[in-house]
Amino acid sequence: MSETNMGRIPVGDPIPLRFDPTTKQRLEELAADIGPRRFGALVRVAARRLLADPDRVPDALNQARRASADARRITWAERPLDLDPATSTRLNELAQEFHTDRSAIVRVAVHRFLTGAGRFRHPVLRENARTDLTCRTRVYVNRSTLVRLEKLISRNGDAPTAAAIRVAVRRLLDDPGDLTADLATIGTARDLTPETLGPRTNVHFDNELRDQLDALAGRLESDRAELMRLAARQLLANPRDLEKAVTEEIYRGDANRDLLIARDTRRRQAAAADQPAHAPTRAPSPQGNPFGKRHVFRFDEDTKRRLEKLADDYGPRRVSALLRVGIRTLIAYPAAGEALAQARRADAQARALPHDPVTLKLDSPTAACFRTLAARYEASPRDLVAVAVHRLLAAPGHHRPTLIAEAATSGLDEKFKVSLRPSARRDIEQLADRHGTRLSSALVRVAVRRLLDNPADLAGDLENIAPVHDLRPAERTARVDVALDDELLAHLDALADRLGSNRQELVYLAAQRILRFHNNIEDRMLDEMFRAQNNRKHLLAKHARRERTRRKDRDDTV
Repeated sequence: MSETNMGRIPVGDPIPLRFDPTTKQRLEELAADIGPRRFGALVRVAARRLLADPDRVPDALNQARRASADARRITWAERPLDLDPATSTRLNELAQEFHTDRSAIVRVAVHRFLTGAGRFRHPVLRENARTDLTCRTRVYVNRSTLVRLEKLISRNGDAPTAAAIRVAVRRLLDDPGDLTADLATIGTARDLTPETLGPRTNVHFDNELRDQLDALAGRLESDRAELMRLAARQLLANPRDLEKAVTEEIYRGDANRDLLIARDTRRRQAAAADQPAHAPTRAPSPQGNPFGKRHVFRFDEDTKRRLEKLADDYGPRRVSALLRVGIRTLIAYPAAGEALAQARRADAQARALPHDPVTLKLDSPTAACFRTLAARYEASPRDLVAVAVHRLLAAPGHHRPTLIAEAATSGLDEKFKVSLRPSARRDIEQLADRHGTRLSSALVRVAVRRLLDNPADLAGDLENIAPVHDLRPAERTARVDVALDDELLAHLDALADRLGSNRQELVYLAAQRILRFHNNIEDRMLDEMFRAQNNRKHLLAKHARRERTRRKDRDDTV
């Protein structure tokens, strides 16, 4: 820290860093909450925390790289590949031998062809002239691979890409080599979109911190920028004791430490003095209105309109009192649990989304077992498929070899019209897309075969899982403010804990019940509106006069 320029840290040269826009914005907001011009110190705190535990950095860095790759990967390019029967059989056998699919082997073959093409013109021309290609299959390769392949073979004129792929496949079938290693590295490689990073930010690092960061980056085959992005994400995920750490980072020198801390204290005191003084708390009115803290609840428009209409019968601005009456009635109701369960069932039935139709194709022996299992448990095919898919999604396990074998199964002559929840179908498609496209049907068959092999507690799953529907979001956009005193809140929270609910759900249930059972609640409404003992008689008389006037005006209008 310099004695001539207090507040500056004795740091070395600036390091250019780039963060994604979201991380940069969150860092700036976090730094602004600590104090002015705290961004650089916050980044250095993140770096020091990362370097404090270097043994955990490799795993965290690999996990961050995988997450970034998953978010930026580009879908495969689908290409039809025509082969002769002998080559198609050899390709299928090789895929089953290595527990993979044909597309992965084709990707490895094309990669080897691109890295060591050799003399390929005449083999490609001969392959392009063949007429015995009767077996068609679809393979999935990276788009960049196709671009490189077309660029390579187009040097001699036309670009017969399909013929070049067949030449590459034949070369691999003749000499598989170390196919296991290539499948693990090349077969799973994906094209990625460029990482979205914001503008450059210069942050000053002292020599010691920069050297430690460079040494760690060298050991992990990384760089400063990548490590700092990891450090920033870890800091945002666990922002503990940041203000103290940033203060220590800013006031690291000993020469003017006390002066700078005193200056920071004066700044904080001046900022606190500039804040407007809090308004005095309003004393309870002698009329007895409940001046508790207002709480916001969300209802649908129809419920709010009906509440306002019912509250108007007792005077202006009586919705809050009406809801408090409903809440007190619900708290005193001995069967509140049954009422809540019934309300949940009715709400779920009203918001249930229809299932998506799906056609399940099975071979004859499997279809016979499927029908037998359905008859034994008196269940429909839809219910069995729902349970099977739920179990697969809950514990997918190592299903890749089984999925690949199932995708190549033939003789699926039996069809069943079933349906799946939209969310379950979406999850199945996402799980299947990890291994290729158009594999969701095969994955459903894998789930069904697992269920047939191990029904386990099928009766319980049929009762609990099969009837479940996806629900559309509740359309509760109307805001209602209700003033609740501390005693009523305590009773409401206790009821919510006992029933496994929350305030919003219970208040909405209370509103629904008061709309259904609102007979003979006038006395309770008056008690709720005029709860204080002083002036109670006067206020009741005033309310009675107001009611007579209102009813007289209404009769005259009619």
